[in-house]
Amino acid sequence: MSFTSLLIDTFTPQKPTRTTDSQGGVTISYTNGTDFEGRLSKLTIREVMAQDKETAKATHKVYCLTDVDLDPEDRILLGLRTFTVVGIQRPSNLTTDGHLEIKVRENDYEF
Repeated sequence: MSFTSLLIDTFTPQKPTRTTDSQGGVTISYTNGTDFEGRLSKLTIREVMAQDKETAKATHKVYCLTDVDLDPEDRILLGLRTFTVVGIQRPSNLTTDGHLEIKVRENDYEF
């Protein structure tokens, strides 16, 4: 079985755009990017405990190919669920081959 055959979910990435309003506040709006295929996995209890020691808490991991353009604080949509990107890792190597592991925090998720 190949890695790409495991990518069963379709995600929509969103980039934030910050604009200031007339009262000194900031409004954040999101722009959709190009959908990509991936796989959502809930973090194991060991991974959650490790995340608890860091400032950026994650609830899930998204596996995808390396051609996905994401940055921390971007969002990813999966159906009606929304996830905020907290970290991106390329575990295979430093080339374009392999895959990405994107740690995300599900919005409205209770720790």
